[in-house]
Amino acid sequence: MIAVAVAFAVAGHAQTWLDYDQALSAYSWLHTTNAATLTTYQPTDSSQRLLADAHVGVSIAQGHLASSNAAPESWGIDAAVRSIARMSRRVVLRGAMEYSNTWGHQAGGSVWMCPDDRPFDIIECNDSTRGDIGLERYYLDGEVGVMTVGGLSLGARFAYATASSAKKKDPRHTNTLMQLDASVGSSWQVDRWHFGANYLLKRTTEALQFSTYGRTDRVYGYLIDQGAAFGRDEQSDGKGYVGSDHEKPWLDMRHGVALQAGFANNPWSAVIEWQWMHRHGHYGLESPSHLDFNRHKGNEWHLRSWWQYATSATIHRITAEWSHETIQDDERTYRIVTTGGVTDINYYDDRQTGEREVNDINITYDAQWGIRRSLATWQAQACLNHYRRSLTASLYPYYRQQLTRLTDIILSVRRNWLAHNDHVWSLAIAAGWSGGGGTPAKDGTYTAVIQESAPVADHNELLMRQYEWFTADRVHGGITMRWSMPLLHQHLRLYAQAGYRIAHAMDVKYLQGSNRHTATISLGCLF
Repeated sequence: MIAVAVAFAVAGHAQTWLDYDQALSAYSWLHTTNAATLTTYQPTDSSQRLLADAHVGVSIAQGHLASSNAAPESWGIDAAVRSIARMSRRVVLRGAMEYSNTWGHQAGGSVWMCPDDRPFDIIECNDSTRGDIGLERYYLDGEVGVMTVGGLSLGARFAYATASSAKKKDPRHTNTLMQLDASVGSSWQVDRWHFGANYLLKRTTEALQFSTYGRTDRVYGYLIDQGAAFGRDEQSDGKGYVGSDHEKPWLDMRHGVALQAGFANNPWSAVIEWQWMHRHGHYGLESPSHLDFNRHKGNEWHLRSWWQYATSATIHRITAEWSHETIQDDERTYRIVTTGGVTDINYYDDRQTGEREVNDINITYDAQWGIRRSLATWQAQACLNHYRRSLTASLYPYYRQQLTRLTDIILSVRRNWLAHNDHVWSLAIAAGWSGGGGTPAKDGTYTAVIQESAPVADHNELLMRQYEWFTADRVHGGITMRWSMPLLHQHLRLYAQAGYRIAHAMDVKYLQGSNRHTATISLGCLF
């Protein structure tokens, strides 16, 4: 955040007609998780020793081609400021602040803010109880990189996010999210080689409070989903996962390390980063008088690489990423015992209820050519992404397995015009296709079923709606227009940007619509 403040204080020393992301795209080391590598930011153009971008925007989205917890109609506003500054020969700072507020109409489905990251889901299955929902989010990020002696650099990063959400129709739930991201690391540069290592910490809590404000005699149902719409139904009048007796927190802790290595021999450069993180946590309260419902654990591996060829007139870059994630969810078994007026909770062996494995591969090619006065006349990008997820959900003695695959291809091109009086006009067009497949559900039993076995909730409509949303063949495209002009003797640049995106799915059977439209408008300044 120091970098953001400095950006305002010394704005008179910085000027560029590049947008913030484009200006930093040439510095591959700045995309790693190691803040110590900020010291590689050494622009040859003195006007880029400090770059800052501030904007406010409005967005509108409409259409049923969305996940089960997304609103068919939503509106949002956001504001952000970010900057990077080379303060001296040894010190580089980077920071950001963001605020967003989103409203949704007829929202329902998952009660989580980000269900894809959760080991299990809690889903409101009845479409008749969908209602308005609001989400407000704040984000703060600060990084510093300091070059010491002998090519050794040290760095640290601290990011904090908080959010709150509320559904405004029975059955109601309010969410409170807090997330901490921190990292400390070092890097070492010798001749053309560069090496780095850093420690990573991420702590996330999301607290849920369920309530009913209208008819208290009505009972609402939720699905405790262990994956693929498989689990058990639970009523809102109980003391379980969705009981309204008290707030129920979900906690997730992640610790990890990352290693980086790179080589530069002008005009070629390459960077590779390997990252591992272990996660664990639980849902519920770890106290003698409140239930702790389940525990989860897992591991994440990421491998990223950047290859770049850059001259004064052209830039070619290939980015390749691979990630692998495993997570296991175990439900706790317990008995509530009351002796002499004192109530205790006795826990026994946990039982596995969910297991998930995710693999994600992304390959992106970027090209810029016709660069004049640091501005590329043409920019093009081709992106290929393949995602594969397999999961097993269990409610002993029953289980369900699911396999889903998704391939996404995106092509985009951007044309920039440097006009009279340093006005810049840009037009970007993108188009793509995505589609997938797999097995929506393969059910079975671990042992012979006896009559007393607990029944499994049957939500086939929800299952197929989720599967179709994820795997349905679709085409998507968009257009973005941008204009900017200089002010105050080139020390400040104002810009306006407008964009529109559309997605259309073919042969939709379970979703309530096959289209999704999104429009955005933003105003900002570069300094």
